Amino acid sequence: MVIRPSLIQAERVDWASLRCGCGKTGAHIPETFANLLEARNPREIAEATLEGHVYIQSLLFEVAVPVASMIVAALDEETSGPVHARLLDDLISCVGGESHWTEIEAGVPDIEIDCQIAAREGIWTLYREYATGRAAMARLILEVVDNQPERFAYFDAKLIGRIKKRL
Repeated sequence: MVIRPSLIQAERVDWASLRCGCGKTGAHIPETFANLLEARNPREIAEATLEGHVYIQSLLFEVAVPVASMIVAALDEETSGPVHARLLDDLISCVGGESHWTEIEAGVPDIEIDCQIAAREGIWTLYREYATGRAAMARLILEVVDNQPERFAYFDAKLIGRIKKRL
């Protein structure tokens, strides 16, 4: 059995108290996330989608904040390439979205800010992603997440030059 810090992190969350985009509580999110991490083909990835739960289009729900933290942890875990790309795409949705109108009415207008803070905890994981094969997706995340613009500009200049040399 593989020990996954992202799923241990999930155990720390009171999911039943969080709103989900599907209209239920977030109680099912840890199982969905675990299924995503273990997905072996496009059908399994589609069945374990976070879309419709964590976000709908670019509109975020309360469960997005702990999910963003879990995604950053999962980026350091062993997953298939397609699952890894899906995680980065989901993280882009979390840090770049905005609160759904129902969340705003519930008094949670800045879910994306909280997602950015959660993602920032894995800033070096995100920079490693940028320096490797998923540069475009990681760069989009870092552009929003890194609260030190000088650092981002420095790394961006260094990494873009190295990436262009590889091409």
